[in-house]
Order: sequence, then structure tokens, then C-alpha cells
Amino acid sequence: MNILKQIKNLFTGASPAKAVSCNFIFPYATDPEVKRKQIWENLQKGLLFEDTGVLIPWTATYMEIHRIAVKRRDSGDRTNYFLGEHNILDGFHSFVGVMKWADKKSNEPFMYTDEYLGTDDVGNEKFLMLKDKLTALLGTPNRIDLEKFGHNDIGSIEWQQGEIIISLTGIEQFACKYRMYIGLDAD
Repeated sequence: MNILKQIKNLFTGASPAKAVSCNFIFPYATDPEVKRKQIWENLQKGLLFEDTGVLIPWTATYMEIHRIAVKRRDSGDRTNYFLGEHNILDGFHSFVGVMKWADKKSNEPFMYTDEYLGTDDVGNEKFLMLKDKLTALLGTPNRIDLEKFGHNDIGSIEWQQGEIIISLTGIEQFACKYRMYIGLDAD
């Protein structure tokens, strides 16, 4: 069974046709305000892989994530699961990952996905591109806390609605490093 069918069956318990036809809105409306509402509505339920028509619900456990991961990397205090390359958030080509800390149980639901955007100039360019794309898509960020480190931006930008936070972060740790997080508000 191919990976797409495994994902759809795992999270829907149904045929692929049913997985595509229920629980999320896609394709999105062309009107920007309606599209914004649709994307936030989907995000309240989980992360939609737009290219495959699969919604990974926030109720999915680490064990379920383990079953659908295309790659797994264990490193000391954490396990990183790579869920593949997918289009998310109105066509952004993402390398979707989930990290499980060693103290988390396999039957606990995962809280967020993350993507490493890169370092220094390449990471900063992707960070700023996503800032513009997400602002156009989701509206004005709820929080912007940026500063310059040389010619690169570091800090964080957050969009939040309901329990969901989308965060772009840039830190300086021997280089400027950038990530995107999408998931549940931990508070």
C-alpha cells in the first residue's frame, strides 16, 4: 500500500474518496477574506496537506505520526519524524516534520509541526518570503518581535487564532537559524 493510502486510511478509517470529501475545506475560495477563514478553520482541526488531500489532525498521537513518517531520526533526547514534502497554507512547499521529546509518551497527541527554513542569508530570505506570504494569507501578525543581526532579521513573528499558532523564528546560535512552527498553543 502506498504512503498516501496509509495516511488517508490511518486518519480517516475510510476510503481515500471519503478522506478528500470530509472534515476540511479545499480547494479554497478565491476571495482573500473567505480563503483566510477557510484556512484558519482547517488549522483548528489539523494540518492539511493540500497536494494529497490529507488532514493530519492535532489529535493524532506520536505513534500514528511514527506510522506515517517517511523518515525517522533518533538523537539523544528526541525523535524527529519527517512526513515528506507537501503543499500547505495555500501552496507553500514544505518539508513537514514533527519532533517528539524523549519524555513524551507515544500515545500522547503531537502539538506542532516544524520546518527548518535555513541559515544566514538563505534562511533569512525564506523567513521574509514567508512573513509576506502569511501576512497576505492570514492577516496582520498578532506579534512581531524582530531585530537586526548584521543584515539579517532575527526574532519571531506569530499569527494566532483560537488554539492555533503559526510562528516564524530566527535565532543567532553560531549562525542565524530560521524555523517555522505550526500547531497548538501550549498555554
